[in-house]
Amino acid sequence: MKRRDLLKAGVAAGALAALSAQAQSAQANQPGILVRARNLIFFAYDGMGWEDYAIAQFYARRVLGRPLALERFLATGVSGLQNTHSLTSFVTESSAASNAWSTGVKTVNGGLAIHIDGRPLTPIFALAKQQGKAVGVVTTATVTHATPAGFLVTNPDRNAEEQIAEQYLEFGAQVYLGGGQRFFDPAVRRDKKDMYAAYAAKGYGVVRTLAELQASNASKLLGVFSSSHVPYEIDRRFQGVAVPSLAEMTRAALPRLAAHSKGFVLQVEAARIDHANHLNDAATTLWDILAADEALEVVMNFVDQNPDTLLIIGSDHGCGAPALYGTGPSYRLSSEGIDLLKNEKASFEFMQARLGNQPTPEAIAELFRTLKGVALTPEQAQAAAAAVTQRTYLPDAVRYGIQPANTFSWVMRQTEANRVNRANIGWNSGQHTATPTLFGVYGRGVHTARVGLIDNTYNFTLMTRALGIRFQNPVMSEQEALEVLKTRAQAPILHPEDVLA
Repeated sequence: MKRRDLLKAGVAAGALAALSAQAQSAQANQPGILVRARNLIFFAYDGMGWEDYAIAQFYARRVLGRPLALERFLATGVSGLQNTHSLTSFVTESSAASNAWSTGVKTVNGGLAIHIDGRPLTPIFALAKQQGKAVGVVTTATVTHATPAGFLVTNPDRNAEEQIAEQYLEFGAQVYLGGGQRFFDPAVRRDKKDMYAAYAAKGYGVVRTLAELQASNASKLLGVFSSSHVPYEIDRRFQGVAVPSLAEMTRAALPRLAAHSKGFVLQVEAARIDHANHLNDAATTLWDILAADEALEVVMNFVDQNPDTLLIIGSDHGCGAPALYGTGPSYRLSSEGIDLLKNEKASFEFMQARLGNQPTPEAIAELFRTLKGVALTPEQAQAAAAAVTQRTYLPDAVRYGIQPANTFSWVMRQTEANRVNRANIGWNSGQHTATPTLFGVYGRGVHTARVGLIDNTYNFTLMTRALGIRFQNPVMSEQEALEVLKTRAQAPILHPEDVLA
């Protein structure tokens, strides 16, 4: 790193430090939040911003005829905002965000419960396990992905998921449910280790389908239901993709964990909201938020019936910066755009698998008509085909990083000012954003309180105090981290998995 760049980074780091100090000062001794609990559930909305919530809220009320469970949470629990920046960047990714939640300190983007100089950190679920509590993680990402992994293990590379699968076995949580068969299957793993057999030897019931999950009576579960991430809810619901929903996985986890005499900790992650936002795929984002809401309903009902349980919810960062914008004279047609989302029946991911590598414009137009409910013009169909076959992308900008999906979204944009011919949702990016995000606490003893703005590291304080744990992880300054980065011979490698992080 050049000295000029280092100085610029130092200025940014100083701003980050000041921001963290202000937030931590303001959040001290928040009234009505710091309560004790036997069980703890952390519900993570990965990549969800407030505009995502608004779109889902309006769709649920207008089209489905019901409010969201998240609305009830926000109305009856304690809620506010949290800053999401990492140690050296205003824009975080999921591992640094998970580390802030799980260890109480800021880290550089890229590693799990570890500082950039190699100092390990102890995550919250490891501390809870030391108390004798049962541990579980449920996610729609690969089960070894950054958000759950940051609550369990230490690793300098969040993308080392084959190794993380081995670390999970050593950690010994009671429940691991999500995707990621390729990190356990000996036919696919690079080292050919049979992690299925290794888990079974340690007493885990290994399940790979919804039917096997429902039939299993094992007290310990490893459930991996897809090669990579669990397919999107819109594809599960409308295209018959046979995987369990987030709610079904959560229902399987809770009784197993609740059976333990010393209580439990559980993370439930609605991971694919983030992925759909990376793709700028509005209906896919919507349905994964609705699927998360069904799981949240399951969790809230459990908390209501088990008042010794504390529920914390949060979004680790925004993604894509979608916006439901006003349209028509005096914006009077704005609500009609929501209705058009009900015509969409598949994700861009599902469509790309159908199209293959050399689709014709005619094939693309037909697929958009049947699966997205959109009649593309010949020019739009040609642009979408060129994105697949020639890598000619729209919009052509650095901030749009997930192609050809971002081009698919672009050709679906609203094109008429005075009527809603397409869903009136626009996108600023295909990347993460720096917006403050959702934070909330729900359970007995949590009284209505004004929270305002907290730092994401404060979640660790809430969790440790709720569980009666006294622990402080080592803190690293932005300046120390920048010096380590400066001495590195090469820039960090961008892995393909980072694109959906």
